[in-house]
Amino acid sequence: MAAPSIASALRRSLLIKIISKPAPSKEDVASVIELTASKVVEVLQAQSMTLYLVEGNDIAFKQIYYSPTLWSDDKKKEGRFKEMEARLLQLKIPLGTGIVGKVIRTGEPVFFRNTESQAPMMTSMATTTGFDVRSMLTVPLKTSITIGAIQTLNKEYTAGTNGEFTDEDLKLLSEVAEYSSALIHRMVDPKFQVGPEDTARFVSRLTDLPLVSKAEELEIDEKLVEVTGDAVIRREGIFPYKRLASGSVAIVTTNPLDYSKREAFTQSTELSIDEVRVVSATLFDALVTKFFKGSKAPTGPDDVDIGSVTKAISDAYELDAEGGEHRAADLESEDSAPIIQLANRIVEDAYISGASDIHIEPMEKDLLVRYRIDGLCQEKLRLPKQVANSLVTRLKIMCNLDISERRLPQDGRIVFKKFTKKNIDIDLRVATGPMNFGEKVVMRILDKQKSTLPLTALGFSEENLARYRECIRQPYGMILHCGPTGSGKSMTLYSALAEVNTPDVNIQTAEDPIEYTLPGLNQMQMNRQIGLTFAKALRCYLRMDPDVILVGEIRDEETAGIASEAALTGHLLVSTLHTNDAPSTITRLSEMGIEPFNISASLVCVCAQRLLRRVCKNCKIPYEPEGREKQIIEKALGWTGQIFKANAQGCPVCNGQGYKGRVGIHELMVNCEELTEAINREVEVAQLKRIAMKSGMKTLHQDSMLKVKTGLTTVEEALANVPPDLIL
Repeated sequence: MAAPSIASALRRSLLIKIISKPAPSKEDVASVIELTASKVVEVLQAQSMTLYLVEGNDIAFKQIYYSPTLWSDDKKKEGRFKEMEARLLQLKIPLGTGIVGKVIRTGEPVFFRNTESQAPMMTSMATTTGFDVRSMLTVPLKTSITIGAIQTLNKEYTAGTNGEFTDEDLKLLSEVAEYSSALIHRMVDPKFQVGPEDTARFVSRLTDLPLVSKAEELEIDEKLVEVTGDAVIRREGIFPYKRLASGSVAIVTTNPLDYSKREAFTQSTELSIDEVRVVSATLFDALVTKFFKGSKAPTGPDDVDIGSVTKAISDAYELDAEGGEHRAADLESEDSAPIIQLANRIVEDAYISGASDIHIEPMEKDLLVRYRIDGLCQEKLRLPKQVANSLVTRLKIMCNLDISERRLPQDGRIVFKKFTKKNIDIDLRVATGPMNFGEKVVMRILDKQKSTLPLTALGFSEENLARYRECIRQPYGMILHCGPTGSGKSMTLYSALAEVNTPDVNIQTAEDPIEYTLPGLNQMQMNRQIGLTFAKALRCYLRMDPDVILVGEIRDEETAGIASEAALTGHLLVSTLHTNDAPSTITRLSEMGIEPFNISASLVCVCAQRLLRRVCKNCKIPYEPEGREKQIIEKALGWTGQIFKANAQGCPVCNGQGYKGRVGIHELMVNCEELTEAINREVEVAQLKRIAMKSGMKTLHQDSMLKVKTGLTTVEEALANVPPDLIL
């Protein structure tokens, strides 16, 4: 066995997973024994440790540790100890033999010191062990029965006790044996059950974290719990109970070693975890139930997991195909319980997975469900083709669409809290369309519990952030954000509004849909069916004494014209456009019929943006770029040096993806005298770009390479989203 460092977080995390296995493997048993042994050595600073287990009528040597201090630099002596270890691990002694046999038979510990009466015993042991024995502790491993024993010889001389254990050491060893026995018993006998309290006690002792046995031991901040929300607490398995310093909390959890859950909690709540305590699964569920009255243990139909629902549906169609029970017919009705459960579970599972979009796609032979997570579509599950119509119809019912119309595209909105008892307050923007093999449904998840991020957290470089902040504080003019769907435009606009939102500023927004509800803003939801369009909302707002106006998107000539007029008449107007880069926005506005002199007079800045996946900071790999990669970075930044690439295998923090989260890149084109003249002359886009770059604009490609340089993303991810600039 290696030194105490073997009790690493990785091995401990593995152990927590082992606990829940129905039938542990030999490797699992060995891991638990090794971890227990390493904890003994760590706590007692023992020179030698042996762990024994009862096997039938024998006692088997299961783990042996010898400290390197026993041989120092003597390689021959080290070899002899290695040989002895290998020989003993193959050895079994009859039950009842020696000191260990006595401890296992009586269930009582034995403590031998180097006293006058016990010196002969110590001398006898020295001939067997090959080193002087100063003291010995032997304690039983017992649950309802005694399953083995742990024996330690000599305390390290560096501990300052002349190699002798103390009564306190006996107490510590007995504690380790006590909380380890149940788990070891569980490993060697799968029929033996470990209760939640025993598991929590084991985890607490193993991680040296405090154990909470009763809810009364916690002073719970009810407002903190309410703000965090049932969905986050259940999803991450983390219950925050107290605020500490600004932005940090104390939590209780059943598994403090699940660092991916802890990071996900921090990202969801923007609260760092500074203090951790351990609770049993029973107490954790009791806390959730107490503070969220609608919550309950997963026993009702609303708590069935997606795997159970989809398996039941697949099984039903298999039975139907084999001529067995005809349950499949029930599953082809949009009102059947399995279909209702399936629709809800897909939405809930996507939300918990951190997806931004859900794709329900009919294929020739089955129905494909995919989630978009961190900008990439990932296949989640495949369902029998026969379920497609009923599932799509159910989703249409949820957003009040015409279920009889299958030939034309439709769009709507689902207010999900109407369909679930769980505390998941999200809306879904739904679009349907006829495809080759049926109707496809795409749902954009709008998390109403999610708050906006500060501008500093959006990925702006220091230079761009300073210039952008100056722009949003202008008294009038037009600020435009451009980029494809899902590039973070709305989040940036909301963050900008949050920064200028003060009681003396009147902010009016026209949105389709309202993605975030911000206090202090007057927000209007567009409704094209009754004629409430962006243009009509803008006309209304100009008569309502606004200081700042947000228009969700400039889509047509009428909206563009009114927006330009608003920016020219003393209002700050912010909006979005779908163009590839900042200079192209000028051409797009011209195509909408806005005169060049109105564009140049009203425009404050244009910000093009994209979202790149963040390389996982836990497992990213440093390297020196070569060849084309090096040339691209040097050309963009005039710099080269160490950068990072994603780990192909990933790690638990990034779920094996190599990437975790996303970061924005920006191309900020701020209007200036040279740009105004160029816009009025109607120069081509390439020339506008050159002028903007001379005035300090960093292109999307340059900003993406800056993120590569700072270790936030990879060259591969950057080039996959933004090609190199041709004019550099």
